[in-house]
Amino acid sequence: MPDTTVIVAGANPAMRIRLVKALGAVPGFEVICQASDLPATYTAAEAMEPDVVLVARDLTRLPEFALMRSLFRALNARWITVDHRGLAGQITPAVTTAETASDNPPIDTGRTPQEIAAQITAALRRVQPREAVRIAAPIRANVSIRPGKLILIGASTGGVDALLAVLSALPADCPPVAVVQHTGQGFSESLIRLLDRRCAVTVEAAQDGMELRQGRVCVAAGCPGHMRLQSMKPYRIGVEPGPLVSGHLPSVDALFRSAVPAAANVVAALLTGMGRDGADGLLALRQGGAMTIGQDETSSVVYGMPKAAWEIGAVRQQLPLSDIAGAILRACAQGTEEGRMLS
Repeated sequence: MPDTTVIVAGANPAMRIRLVKALGAVPGFEVICQASDLPATYTAAEAMEPDVVLVARDLTRLPEFALMRSLFRALNARWITVDHRGLAGQITPAVTTAETASDNPPIDTGRTPQEIAAQITAALRRVQPREAVRIAAPIRANVSIRPGKLILIGASTGGVDALLAVLSALPADCPPVAVVQHTGQGFSESLIRLLDRRCAVTVEAAQDGMELRQGRVCVAAGCPGHMRLQSMKPYRIGVEPGPLVSGHLPSVDALFRSAVPAAANVVAALLTGMGRDGADGLLALRQGGAMTIGQDETSSVVYGMPKAAWEIGAVRQQLPLSDIAGAILRACAQGTEEGRMLS
């Protein structure tokens, strides 16, 4: 029987060492990595795809842990909170939301190696929560797209799941795509690798002067500048430092507004996220003739950004996440035989 692969994550080295020793004493378990913070945990999990990640309670309280949960769902990996202060049986209201979301009781490092191993085994046997991410097959491999089409996407909280759902459904020959995803800088490289590995399209990090090409997705996530469309023929982006726009760097609004001169050829989607970044830019695109799509409340992790856009009339179509990729392709093929076939 192959070993159960484990990543141990926590700032306290004593906690990590204790778990490594405990699992090393039980056959069938292998600790493949230790990580001291969330960016390192994200990078290791994305690269190694463990069966389970043991995460110190303090890390689960950080806002960035929402990104970790998205990654775990995408990898179909389990995660379990670790309490190294002997309080595993005393979950307080302050930590209930993060910890119970794992569907697994916290691990107490004061227990025996056999008890810890048994708890991990029980978690792996438990039915995976229904929130697991669905990776879609591309909708069509040979969509006839109108020349010059450009796809723009903005997302924030819950956006990793949403981007996986949308981008994995796009065919390898789709129009060029530019994405702004709110995330910390330490998570961006692993996020882009994950998207690239799970999608038929090629996913790359945004770089100043990059040309947007067919079958390519350019992602600005945690980069130190705003991504803006700089030229139209060919489509080319710039990534430049600057003040926060709509409270963010990079900003969805900055990208959307920069594309208004090309609005007649743009299909823009605003996905789940907190706040209102992207709403005003989406409105400007719609007023310029773009096809604009907003994720609906039911399928959004946080119905903030798409709600703000809907309320100001920026959204032409409000759709559940599962329907957004198809709507994007229909808009890109509008007026062609493929467009009629996809409708």
